[in-house]
Amino acid sequence: MTKHHSATDSLALPDCLKTIEEKLGWRNSADWSSQNFEQLSEKIREHTGVSISHNTLKRLWGRIPYHSSPSTVTLNTLAKFIGYENWSAFSANNSRETHIRRKSHWLRDIRRWSKKGKKATFTAVMIISALLPLVILSFSETGSNKKDFGFSSKKIAEGLPNSVIFEVDASGADDHDKIEIQQSWDVSKRQMINKEDSLVTSVYYNPGYFDAKLVVNDQIIKRHGVLIPSNGWLALMETDDEPIYFKPGEFKSGKGVVVPPELIRSYNANVPVNNTVVNYYWVEDFKDLKVDDFEMETSLRNIPFQNYGSCQRSDIILYCEGEVILIPLSIKGCIANLNLHLLDRTIYGNRNDLSGFGVDLSSRVNVKCMSKDGTLTISVNGKVAYKTSFKGKTNQIYGIKYRFEGTGAISKLKISNSKKVFLDI
Repeated sequence: MTKHHSATDSLALPDCLKTIEEKLGWRNSADWSSQNFEQLSEKIREHTGVSISHNTLKRLWGRIPYHSSPSTVTLNTLAKFIGYENWSAFSANNSRETHIRRKSHWLRDIRRWSKKGKKATFTAVMIISALLPLVILSFSETGSNKKDFGFSSKKIAEGLPNSVIFEVDASGADDHDKIEIQQSWDVSKRQMINKEDSLVTSVYYNPGYFDAKLVVNDQIIKRHGVLIPSNGWLALMETDDEPIYFKPGEFKSGKGVVVPPELIRSYNANVPVNNTVVNYYWVEDFKDLKVDDFEMETSLRNIPFQNYGSCQRSDIILYCEGEVILIPLSIKGCIANLNLHLLDRTIYGNRNDLSGFGVDLSSRVNVKCMSKDGTLTISVNGKVAYKTSFKGKTNQIYGIKYRFEGTGAISKLKISNSKKVFLDI
């Protein structure tokens, strides 16, 4: 039996779809291909753990006739994808924002009326006088004084997993405010909290630099960095539950680092794994290393293993203050699925030429990423794959991650700037 939804849901759904479009940053949704909807379906599954088929997404966007209302599961999943606890939370917040937009539109119309003459001006003044208290009240609902909030954190262990206690003072929030903690650069992974919550504890299973934020009504009120170091090389395998950590002696050697298939098999007897993915980390505070002056050189190769992706996707991720630099690699036939992420912007492979990142990953691949004199250059096997302006970027660098579909090997890693070599392995 299909559950019917209220008129409020019908009004909120277009705003929800618009928010998803803004989050993706893709071209106009009217121009989306079937592949775009398939990619969105995969992104939703990755972020929420719930699958919405690409055909259902096409129906929501009006590309296929839709003669019934979306199910509660579908609406809740869409809301979670854009950072809300459920559809009710999104719908309630959307109603407040719509209320404010309408009042803003009324004021704009009033200004137009006031140009038509004194009589209209008098009428406008009367209307403004009546509406002003409501407008002020509406803006006070979403505006927040940063001094009225507190946000700090502390780690309670060494190594991994590691729990972090966030101390929160949200007493300055109103009862209806939406309060969230965002623990990384990914907006879709915000966690809803209550105004009364003073302590929130999170378990970090992976190393990295996480830009933790206290967010009220989608406005960042407080933020600070949380560094979870790797203490040298760390290797783990993703699972459907907690990751499997490999011991250093099992994957490190004088020739580099590698988790061979036989090692995975020895750990993999009763572990639920949909797709084999192995990650390597080197995360630490490099102090004076920043993105306006750095060079990273590395050599790697992909090793296929059971349930691995046919594209042999391999990513190199540089952890930076507040953002990441993500360099994607795959076989040449899959470059349309690659997305290059450079701090605050994403270059999508389905509408940019990222062919330079298509390689034979069964052989050693050399990657060099260099930022100098306001220009970022990424070279793959000695050829420039992407070059862009990087002026004004000063984020600090905190380490590197490799992610392999299947498993992989790293035979070289050097991180330096014009003054110093920070790492040479």
